[in-house]
Amino acid sequence: MNALISSFILVFASEMGDKSQFMAMAFATFIKARTVLISILIAALLNMGIAVLFGSFITEYIPIKYVKLLAAISFLIFGLMTLKNGHEGHEKIRKSKYGPAFTIISTYFISEFGDKTQLSTLALTATYKSPIFVLLGATAGIFMADVIGIILGVYLGKKLPTKLLHYISAFIFIIFGFITLYEAKTL
Repeated sequence: MNALISSFILVFASEMGDKSQFMAMAFATFIKARTVLISILIAALLNMGIAVLFGSFITEYIPIKYVKLLAAISFLIFGLMTLKNGHEGHEKIRKSKYGPAFTIISTYFISEFGDKTQLSTLALTATYKSPIFVLLGATAGIFMADVIGIILGVYLGKKLPTKLLHYISAFIFIIFGFITLYEAKTL
């Protein structure tokens, strides 16, 4: 039980103000909150599951630098699409043949792969040797932090003009794109 509580607290605290929380907020401004919630839960469970199951084994075959580079490119593309197409870009995501859920899951998964949360989950698994409790605690922690972001995104979506939300959303994706590019460069 200690592994569950410790994992939840550590991951929740580290996700507050993190890119995944802002990403959840940005997606929630133009995609139904339920879709964002379910998609993020799936992506978080996948990421934390990988941390628990495979740990550092995966990074022997896929250098984290390349994963971060892919995440940075995804962020920049979404940001630039939002700036260029505004509402039309959001509609393309909503109506793409893969749908908004796939877009959210893939973007979130790639951006969180090798992130401090996933690495913390790996360390917690090694420390507590309770992979199920660490998986549940870490997933709940990241999900609850992102729920706060989604609530803020829905609220802002109702209170702010659509054009301003597009600029804010684009700004969030582009900033995290450059931050992630920098992180990839320093690896």
